[in-house]
Amino acid sequence: MTVQKWIDETRDMLLSGYVEELLLLASGVDVAATTLSVTGAADSGIITGVIIEINTEAMYVTAVSGTDVSVIRGYGTSTAASHSANDVVRISPKFPAYRILEALNNDLRDLSAPDNGLFEMKSLQSITYNVAKQGYDLTGLTSEGVQSIYSISYTDPIVVEAREPEIRKWSLKRDRATTSFASGLALVLHEQAFPGKKLNITYKAPLTLVSLTTDTKASTGLQSTAYDLPPLGAALSLMTAAPIRREFLDAEGSSRLAADVPPGAISASMRDLRLRRQNRIAAEAARLSAMYPQKA
Repeated sequence: MTVQKWIDETRDMLLSGYVEELLLLASGVDVAATTLSVTGAADSGIITGVIIEINTEAMYVTAVSGTDVSVIRGYGTSTAASHSANDVVRISPKFPAYRILEALNNDLRDLSAPDNGLFEMKSLQSITYNVAKQGYDLTGLTSEGVQSIYSISYTDPIVVEAREPEIRKWSLKRDRATTSFASGLALVLHEQAFPGKKLNITYKAPLTLVSLTTDTKASTGLQSTAYDLPPLGAALSLMTAAPIRREFLDAEGSSRLAADVPPGAISASMRDLRLRRQNRIAAEAARLSAMYPQKA
């Protein structure tokens, strides 16, 4: 269950079943190579000026000689990387993987917005309670990485049975002087705990962004029931700049344009996806709210 699956799902939605021209890399290349050996390149759509893509790297073709293709690496905002023999070479991709990856991350940011109600629950257990202190630095955290504190508890050493009393009154102060609070975050406790005991702090955090196609979906912090959301959001984002496959004007015969792409078709496609996404976000936010109910 990797991010590559999300990229494939997003592209499938956008291409509506159409398969772009694909070839294979004949031999592996490192990040510095500017000539690739591509099976069938001479008889394909690979010509000077075309963009090709391998994994998440886009390349600009400068020359073609037989199966050898000369390229400029890391085209657009993609990053040059090593590739292996038999990796897929995608010719003139309408939705390059690097753009889909960016759109997926943008959607993870969007899903983390408070009005959408999705988050990742994390914990911090490195702070020891000191009766002489009221404010504690949240070491290792950042202001952007903490939406809000959900709960604070500690182990009661006096009661024989396992018990974890909660501290119910606290405040989280941001943008503190780093000379006093290195993280810029100050957790101020307005109730006492037991001296010398570790505080168990759970907090809501934004969803974690991805950087590689091999990253797992679980690494984002999304609940598994919400794994369908990022491709929906990414597809919507990319549709604002380019329509989905069934509405590509350059892919239809001129005699079919009026019938196949009527006025408002693109808007209707986006509206349907947007409504589906909104309903799914509401359902997942309700699920999280039930798992982590608001504390009084």
